[in-house]
Amino acid sequence: MLAQSNPQGPCFTLTNQNAFTQVTAFLANCFLKRRFSTTFLYIPVFLCKIYPLPLWPTLFQGIMIFKTLNLHFLRMFPHEDHLLPENIFGTQKKHTISPEQNFTCIWSIVENREICKPVCNHGFFGLYGMAKCHPLLTCGDIEQLKFSEEIGHMGYVKEVWHSYWQKYPVVVKKLRTFDLAGKIAGPGYLQGINLMKNFYRPSVLLQLVGYCNDTIVTEVHRLLDARDLEIRFKEYPLYNTLQTRMQLCVSYVDILRTLHSGHDEKIYVQCDARNLQKLAGQFLFTEDFRLVLSDVDSMENILVNGTNKRLIKCTVWGELTGSFPAPEELWPYKERYDASKLPLYDEKIEIWKIPDVCLYFLGDDVSTRQLKRSLKDIHKQCKNRNPRKRPTAEQVYKTYLTIYKDMIKSNFSGFKETV
Repeated sequence: MLAQSNPQGPCFTLTNQNAFTQVTAFLANCFLKRRFSTTFLYIPVFLCKIYPLPLWPTLFQGIMIFKTLNLHFLRMFPHEDHLLPENIFGTQKKHTISPEQNFTCIWSIVENREICKPVCNHGFFGLYGMAKCHPLLTCGDIEQLKFSEEIGHMGYVKEVWHSYWQKYPVVVKKLRTFDLAGKIAGPGYLQGINLMKNFYRPSVLLQLVGYCNDTIVTEVHRLLDARDLEIRFKEYPLYNTLQTRMQLCVSYVDILRTLHSGHDEKIYVQCDARNLQKLAGQFLFTEDFRLVLSDVDSMENILVNGTNKRLIKCTVWGELTGSFPAPEELWPYKERYDASKLPLYDEKIEIWKIPDVCLYFLGDDVSTRQLKRSLKDIHKQCKNRNPRKRPTAEQVYKTYLTIYKDMIKSNFSGFKETV
């Protein structure tokens, strides 16, 4: 079962157990459901109606034990206010260290505390813990970095390593030039570096820290990529809620609508997405369970001139098959596959994939059924075989965000089912 967010009413129904056992169970259950700020508001009214005055010393003993545990463990377990507030894309604030600098802050589930980093202009970077922005690292800076350990497995296209710039952890990526895959994907990799340099959207795109030829340095995201979704929820079970899972759907579509916005008269489409797991591997989890796009090696540009578009086709990795790609991406003829004859298409191929990605984030738990029903209409529109009749990423985003806010506003009433 998913962990429940914002439980209604008393945390626990008292039975005819002895007083100390009951109050301990009552308080412990409140604690596990993260009702730290409201627990002590319930106790005086709720308990005094049930227990006579002679039992109050025993009850008070249980309360004091819980209060001690609460103060000790509050840093270990997140307050419900830190479980993805309505502003799901972080907050910006002034910081006492540097009042003239704006900071963006999140609640880190890894460190169980608020962490902040400076909000920087194009050509600069800011990492969590930094007091001010710094210009992008140059070749001279990058040559001084020492590789500490490989991150995950070597990819087909690039090597990925941990390192440190000053005291701050970073990731170093370098093109694999010694095998066929690296050579095939080399042009796309270099194009991806240019995209990261020029398309400055730190809320949706992995933050660039520096670059030199075929080497880039980026921000670290310790929760790694979205292929490990269920593993991360097992590691952080208090965040395994409908709210967190729906936030991932919203975050994913927010990235798409930004890429499809026509920035600099270009629409960006992710071509390295032949199946769900491959696509999930292109996104990293932030430490407040949002997404950032990390792999832009196979992005295609749709040039936009007013209402006219220069269409694309994704052919670098060969023929696509199965139900995950959009129908227009599949080879439509009986003759042998020939990439040069494949019809062109646009960004609506990514709209087709949205339902599969969102359902992946929501998981299979029975408690998600009602939420999935509320998404059925918009998902049906996304799966229209006629790409012109599919909604835009902006339209899907607005629908997702409305449903998300309705969940928060209603305290999840009508969105949860129990076994």
